[in-house]
Amino acid sequence: MKKTKIFLSIAIVAVAFSACEKDSSNSDEDYMSEIVGTYSGEFINQSGLKSGIQGTADVMNVNNQLQIHCYGDIMDTTFIMDAFENGDSIMVCDTGEAFEHLYGHMGKGNHMMDRNDNESEWEHHMDEDHQDGDDHFGGFNRNMHSFEYMFRMTESDSIYYIMFNGVKN
Repeated sequence: MKKTKIFLSIAIVAVAFSACEKDSSNSDEDYMSEIVGTYSGEFINQSGLKSGIQGTADVMNVNNQLQIHCYGDIMDTTFIMDAFENGDSIMVCDTGEAFEHLYGHMGKGNHMMDRNDNESEWEHHMDEDHQDGDDHFGGFNRNMHSFEYMFRMTESDSIYYIMFNGVKN
């Protein structure tokens, strides 16, 4: 009888821990699954004028990172981004070598570790991984079910920007 009570106690504790573990990981999966899908929209030139050029962004969750395939008549590119909850927005940021190339330094990459309860994942990411002046180029609006991303383009040693604005289908 004593062995049965000990076994039952251990089983209850194990189930409680596994339930807590699943709950903490589900919040990431929830907002990731919320933004996965196809976004239809258009490209806008750097002056802010609508170009009338239609575009599409297919967003997939691949190993808890976003794979974004953005394409239309003026471009066809696929890139990987990290995603961070920030209230009614999901912010995106380069990862790995793309992060280092863009910012000139490596991020710590542990945005879930040692996070203050009062800050969002995005705020923690900014505090831990970024320096003043680091730029970001887009994200998702959860209320509008939209995605926008600014592409930094180079041509003949000059830099210009093209924005994609799309709404989830």
